[in-house]
Amino acid sequence: MNKFKYLSIAALLLIISACTPSQQAKLEPSSSQANAADTTNIEPVSKAVNGKVNRKGWEVNVTGVKYAGQKIQGKYSTYEAAEVWTVVSVTVKNTSSKRQREDDAWFHLFSSKLVDSKGNKYDLKDREIKYDIDFLSKPFSPGEYRSVDFLFDTSKGIKADKFIIEDENFKSLAFKL
Repeated sequence: MNKFKYLSIAALLLIISACTPSQQAKLEPSSSQANAADTTNIEPVSKAVNGKVNRKGWEVNVTGVKYAGQKIQGKYSTYEAAEVWTVVSVTVKNTSSKRQREDDAWFHLFSSKLVDSKGNKYDLKDREIKYDIDFLSKPFSPGEYRSVDFLFDTSKGIKADKFIIEDENFKSLAFKL
């Protein structure tokens, strides 16, 4: 019966993905081990932060950028770009001492953008969740982190410069890549 519950949730997420540029695929076990909390403050939109931001009990950490080919094979899906994939890996961590849900966090990752060194902007096309799908409906435990790869369909040969997310007021926050 639980399998059908999770299949229903997965089907609902796929339907939602038709309305938003997001999709889940690859899985990785959730973990509660991560780097010590950072006290970096959020910078104004005109400046980019390096690496990670820790605010209001949540840490968002850009852990890497890779330039993939036209196809990426996930756990359940194959992602195919019109040109090539630029992948930004991000880890989200609960830095508070209590359980909390990501949808109550100060950030919004569903509207992420990538900016290349020439100033061209690319919208998020897909995402690959790297943790167990069972955790989708569960709050984060204190210290727990979850990883996601954000897939941007970009021109070949670009140099990624900034990863942009929005805060709770839908103001942009840029991470220097």
